[in-house]
Amino acid sequence: MKYTLEILSLLSPSGYDRKFHENCRITNTYQDAYDLTETEYESHFGKKRYSNYESYRITKNKRMKKPKMNNGI
Repeated sequence: MKYTLEILSLLSPSGYDRKFHENCRITNTYQDAYDLTETEYESHFGKKRYSNYESYRITKNKRMKKPKMNNGI
């Protein structure tokens, strides 16, 4: 089975976040956007990425607070 780059991007945290934010534009709540993103992820990979919205929200916030490396600049 071949996957498109858009589907494969769901495997990375940034790709999952990007899809979540796309879904925020077409749903009424963050929970609905999360559910839609998880449904898409599960349909392609056979399992959920996060156990629930709270788990996703916490890990996303931790990533946002983590300082970025400046690659020696």
